[in-house]
Amino acid sequence: MSDRKRAIDPGILLALALALIAASPFLAQPGLPRDTDAELHVFRAAEVAACWQQSVLYPRWAPDFYFGYGYPIFNYYAPLTYHLASLFALLPGLDIVSGVKAVFVLALLLGGLGSYLLTRELFGPEAGVVAAAAFVTAPYLLFIDPHARGDLAEHFAVGLLPLALFFLRRLVRHGGRGPLIGTTLSVTALLTSHNLLGVVGLALLLASWGWQTVVEKQRDGVGRGLLGIGLGVTLSAFFWLPLLIELNEVQLSVTGGHFDFRHHFVAVRELLAPSILLDHRSIAPRYRFNLGIVQWVLALTGTLGLLWRPALRRRTGFFALASGGLLLLITPASHIVWEAIPTLAYFQFPWRFLGPTATGLAALAGSSINLLPRGRWRTGGAAVTLLATLVLALPLMFPPPWAPDFGDTSPAGIVDFELQGKVVGTTSTGDFLPRQVQVPLHPEPTLIASYHGPGPVDKVNRAVLPEGTEVDVLEHGPTHDRFHVSGEHHFVFRLYTILFPGWHAYVDGEEVEIEPGQPEGFITFWVEPGEHDLLVRLENTAPRRAGWGLAAGGLMVLALALVLTRPVAPTTLAPASRRTMAWLSGAIALFLLFKLGLVDHHDTWFRYTSGPGEARAAQHTQHSALEGGIDFLGFDLSRQQVRAGEELQVVLYWEALEPQTVNYQSFVHLMGADGRSWGQSDALNPGGLPTTRWPQGRYVWDLHRVVVRPDAPPGRYTLAVGLYTLADGQRLPVLGAKGEPAGNIITLEVPVEVLPAR
Repeated sequence: MSDRKRAIDPGILLALALALIAASPFLAQPGLPRDTDAELHVFRAAEVAACWQQSVLYPRWAPDFYFGYGYPIFNYYAPLTYHLASLFALLPGLDIVSGVKAVFVLALLLGGLGSYLLTRELFGPEAGVVAAAAFVTAPYLLFIDPHARGDLAEHFAVGLLPLALFFLRRLVRHGGRGPLIGTTLSVTALLTSHNLLGVVGLALLLASWGWQTVVEKQRDGVGRGLLGIGLGVTLSAFFWLPLLIELNEVQLSVTGGHFDFRHHFVAVRELLAPSILLDHRSIAPRYRFNLGIVQWVLALTGTLGLLWRPALRRRTGFFALASGGLLLLITPASHIVWEAIPTLAYFQFPWRFLGPTATGLAALAGSSINLLPRGRWRTGGAAVTLLATLVLALPLMFPPPWAPDFGDTSPAGIVDFELQGKVVGTTSTGDFLPRQVQVPLHPEPTLIASYHGPGPVDKVNRAVLPEGTEVDVLEHGPTHDRFHVSGEHHFVFRLYTILFPGWHAYVDGEEVEIEPGQPEGFITFWVEPGEHDLLVRLENTAPRRAGWGLAAGGLMVLALALVLTRPVAPTTLAPASRRTMAWLSGAIALFLLFKLGLVDHHDTWFRYTSGPGEARAAQHTQHSALEGGIDFLGFDLSRQQVRAGEELQVVLYWEALEPQTVNYQSFVHLMGADGRSWGQSDALNPGGLPTTRWPQGRYVWDLHRVVVRPDAPPGRYTLAVGLYTLADGQRLPVLGAKGEPAGNIITLEVPVEVLPAR
């Protein structure tokens, strides 16, 4: 093989460079933000790392979650990213926060690489570089998922998808051991990275396999493709099999309220709109759920190429149809589909499909380059397109800075985080709370104190021990507790650990029956008088053992398939000319010179910072001061005319001028001329954060969806807003011009007209 063939494809280096540009906010700042879901993923990764330290290599139980009562999140939520973060944290100089950040960056690197390889396979290296740029700068990949939402697991799954499609295409078309391993492992990784996006990714892979074998007539690869996908599904059975069989063991309720899909469709005009500049004084800046101007323009051009260049039809048709179908699911036009398929409700947010859509749009964007004549026109067009893609992505390359010190990620730090009131168990609705729990659980002071004490965590309910009974904690681990008990009474031993399938109790080595304590669902069992050694341990259940067995069987089949697979001569594509790569490299270099030399040094270029007491993002400015050091800065209205029975979206802008010691809820009431409320909305954590966590010097935006009552009479209405405490319903007083109390509501200055119902 010649040196030319052995050399690394320079397009791969360009794709990785583009991914690093997209990841630059993570690389430029230490730590991670505490006001997005990224902090939840940090604590999950920290819990996995803590389990590793105590030799539990695949935890299904998070012992320190839910106020220390334990929570089976890893039995149900795809855990791969947390294991990867824990693996990175083992490297010298890195901690778990750095490990999570490394996984965010890795997702972009895999996505850029996969987009390049997939599109190069279809349309050539110039198209591959353009596709990589279109993918990593797609708004959902560049900002929304990693920064606005901080969703590590979903971001990683989206980044894996192009690479999985590439390996599958290679496997179907050419066969060979490398593509088989790549397809198998990428499918396994997809299914263990994110529950929902794993299913979407699997569906797209099956659709791609069908397209190749039926439309592209690559029927020789039918069996190979199914083998790779099937082995990937089998290898991941250790996760999905227990999830499915034991799903009825938890109180899964994730489709109501804020998570109702009906609230999250995206209008076509927003999908096609340009990105807006981000306000760095906002804790979480407003943004659009859009596709990216370059992305959809080039994708549309590539789709039109189906008409101009019929030869491209078979290669681009799949991406056009897949992207079109996914985009339809995002828009209100698909409402009937969501209603007709009940399982779609578990996807919660139709805009979640923006992630996989980015893969199809990137491939179509790359294909558009092939519509240009070969030679300098194509080379120049690719370079200009690459530069335009990067420049138009600049507004989303500057997320607001975050504090460099993330804070305590130890088990005690996890418990302290939950005590702040944002979430418990790192899930918003207690998604995986075992079904034995029949009442809301509150922190137990003695258990919390043991997390901060010098000894082991003490989960014994000592308040109900019989007089004279003594209990010593011998060991506490992620999946077991060992005690020594002495006393003269026959009593019920009660632990502050939630009962879940797999927990077993032993007294002097003999198993005893566990009963759920009512109504909390804690572990309880009887202990006889005398001295005893007690052991409570989480063990594998039959579905978990079956999952591991199925995965082991899949691994053996993969090994056998690799032995039986005949080596295939490596397929090489004609590399782009040095001239082409020089032009593309020059475009990237010119962008970096512009960004690093000019844009990064001007805080008003491609982003802005509102002044003190100001929220420039607000559609309407209106200032009111509230007692306790909170200011109301303005509001947005989705429309000023609404029909009875329809929804009106209202965004409120708040700022804390001093630290808050009370968690307030916000409200919006639609008030008629008769003084009655004809629609309302309440937010438990305004702006997505407890008010005790509102930082000074930055504002929050607080989204409300007010559904107008169907019987609301036509006429002019006003919107009354404010803050109140949930425990007693007391509203926070609004202050007048001289600082005196002036009522407890703020009336928005823009009225709303209610029209008759349709």
